Amino acid sequence: MKTKAKKMPRFYVALIICWCVALCLLGVALFVVRGYLADYESVQPKYLAEEIFNTYFKNKDYNGIFAYADINDSLFESDEALAEYLTDLTEDKELSYHLISSGMDTGVAKYIVKYNENDKEIKIASFTLEVGDEKSEKGFAKYSLRNFELFFPENIFVLIKAVKGAVPYVNGRELSDEYIVEDNIEHESCAHMPKGVEGIKYSLYKVDGLVCQPELSAKDQAGNELKLSYSPLDGYYVTEVPYDETLEAEQEEHVIAAAQAFAAYMQNDATQGKLNPYFDKNTDLYNSIRSTLQWAIVDHDSYHFEDADASEFYRYNENVFSCRVKFVHVLKRRGLEDYRDVVDETFYLHNVNGKYLVYDITNN
Repeated sequence: MKTKAKKMPRFYVALIICWCVALCLLGVALFVVRGYLADYESVQPKYLAEEIFNTYFKNKDYNGIFAYADINDSLFESDEALAEYLTDLTEDKELSYHLISSGMDTGVAKYIVKYNENDKEIKIASFTLEVGDEKSEKGFAKYSLRNFELFFPENIFVLIKAVKGAVPYVNGRELSDEYIVEDNIEHESCAHMPKGVEGIKYSLYKVDGLVCQPELSAKDQAGNELKLSYSPLDGYYVTEVPYDETLEAEQEEHVIAAAQAFAAYMQNDATQGKLNPYFDKNTDLYNSIRSTLQWAIVDHDSYHFEDADASEFYRYNENVFSCRVKFVHVLKRRGLEDYRDVVDETFYLHNVNGKYLVYDITNN
């Protein structure tokens, strides 16, 4: 005779069903929570920070930084020049970055980029992330790049002493008058000008806050290039004076003849009559020459001149000019070595009745 199987009490059946439903709901809840947590984690700023660091700094794409953000406020240094500077600066350097406190500014994360050198931390840049309008799949706000900041040692400056009328340039950019720190600086020629005539004057320009050593140039009023030379004693670059080539072609032989006549007179090899075609007799210079004894005469039997050169012709107005004359005055001495006197003088001439005569001389 078959026995009747016992049935599970309804209570336990209901309990098992409840547990199964609960486990299913819990699984669903865990799945949903896990998705939310993963989505929340994905929008954390550290991931975007790592991407930005790798893209721009680890790969040293500094041109990309300048292309992304208008952060160069220099008037004289291009984005390309500053990017090249950063590239050279960080060559063979191991860069790193870290989060710094953003204070009370919530939704913002700022990172510093640096490298270490000789146990010293060198900061080269920072970048800032901020919560934007874009949302993730689950509705969490995403971070985006707000800006870059680059740290440059803007401690280079240049001084350019430019002759009045010349135009100086720094990295190809013309300097306006606002960069003049000293004006109307007198050249030594100003002390030798006749009344009413102005000598050479300069303006001193200064540009500071530069990162790299700049390229300097200058032009005259006609747009011709002027040479720049550096004066280590003064700490500035100075432009050459734009000399008058037409004047040189017209007066070179005349001025050299005047200089050599004067040299011969001072060695008692010429009379004052030899000076008259070249020197203005109505000047303090001529009176001084007449009253001065030739005390520095070197005994000699004959003389001649070598390597005569006239240069640096500068016209002050239509009637006044100066030029520099150099030559070697060779004094021949029988039985002795030749005495070679190197002459280097600047002659100032003005127009007297249609002819240029010397009215002043300075030694160089």
